Amino acid sequence: MFLYKAVMTDPAKAGISPESLGYIDGVMQRAIDEKVMKGMVTLVARKGKIVQLKAYGHADEGVPMREDAVFRLASMSKTVGAAALMQLFDRGLVMPSDPVSEYLPGFHKTRVASIDPTGCISLEEPEREITIHDLLTMRSGITPINRAYEIMDPVKIFCADRYREAGIIDTMHPLNETIGDVCDRLAGLPVASQPGSRWDYSNLSSIVLGRVVEIVSGQDLLSYLKDHIFDPLEMEETTFFPDSRLYDRIPAVFACGSMERLDGLDVPGTDDTQLARGPSKKYYNIAAGLHGTILDYYHFTEMLRCGGTFRGRRVLSRNAVDLMTRNHIGRERTYLYGHGWGYMVNVQEEVNTMFNYMGHGSYGWHGYWGSVFNIWPEKDMTAIMISQVSPVLPSWKPQERFLNVVAGSLV
Repeated sequence: MFLYKAVMTDPAKAGISPESLGYIDGVMQRAIDEKVMKGMVTLVARKGKIVQLKAYGHADEGVPMREDAVFRLASMSKTVGAAALMQLFDRGLVMPSDPVSEYLPGFHKTRVASIDPTGCISLEEPEREITIHDLLTMRSGITPINRAYEIMDPVKIFCADRYREAGIIDTMHPLNETIGDVCDRLAGLPVASQPGSRWDYSNLSSIVLGRVVEIVSGQDLLSYLKDHIFDPLEMEETTFFPDSRLYDRIPAVFACGSMERLDGLDVPGTDDTQLARGPSKKYYNIAAGLHGTILDYYHFTEMLRCGGTFRGRRVLSRNAVDLMTRNHIGRERTYLYGHGWGYMVNVQEEVNTMFNYMGHGSYGWHGYWGSVFNIWPEKDMTAIMISQVSPVLPSWKPQERFLNVVAGSLV
């Protein structure tokens, strides 16, 4: 395991205040004491030097959390998928401006749902086709299934119902089908807004991107990621379905607040805490399905921080990293977080009180089960925190406090 190759650096030598960095302990202990989280692992690095790597709390009842825990990465998988797509961009095989129908012809039939003043919903021709750029920026118009009901938007609910009728599930579940099967059924179904007009966070947009990677590369997504991302970045224990030998290192998921252990296979359409142990292992859900250690993910963030290189190996061009990490949605802001959006990363362009990342120009994203990563290029800093807890509002606060402490530790 590469975890034990991690070399720790004295924080002071990296321009980090050891005293300020020590505040992380208090933030994590508070989250545990308040029953917001059961356990977590944190990592802080500056200029490629790890200055903090620590496990807190418990992975399960009576089982201490360990630094090499194999976590459910959930939506932190999306950024890996975007990097895979941008590798094909580097090779001139895919352009952000390409229509999705160039790779999945069924999307040429996509129509846009709209509602008139009387509440009647109809389908109209799109002003233009959905592009790869639209998928990467979450402005494809493809809406999430469950959240459409949460916000009670009639158009989104209409589209979500059509997806459900087609047997599409957009959550974490070990489906007995491939992402190609899902994309074939999704192609041609209605979208909830004109392509490029509105940011709408959707797992299905990432699933379609993953399928494009398969079509263009000629490999299944797991094989592609292993050959072109995991192996070059020494992400030795990152995959969709960990080997059974790693099961004892996968933390349990706990309910934020009650600390009830969330067990068993949930019904399809909800979020499955036992995804790794599911009966089917062929649905490569790049929207939310990767598992891996914090050090593995740190290797991925180091590649981004270093403009596409890792330990002398180029994985992405600097141009591709620049495209991924700039704001592409203008003055529009992501709901809940209030920042700009790049290619599967949140971009902080201004001071914001909805959710504070490390500083101006920093970027990163979250995972459904209580995790976050953030890279601050201007200060050469990286921070990662991974936990496994139900995704409710209180679980965000430890993430925000953690990033605030890390930003404040810079000398």
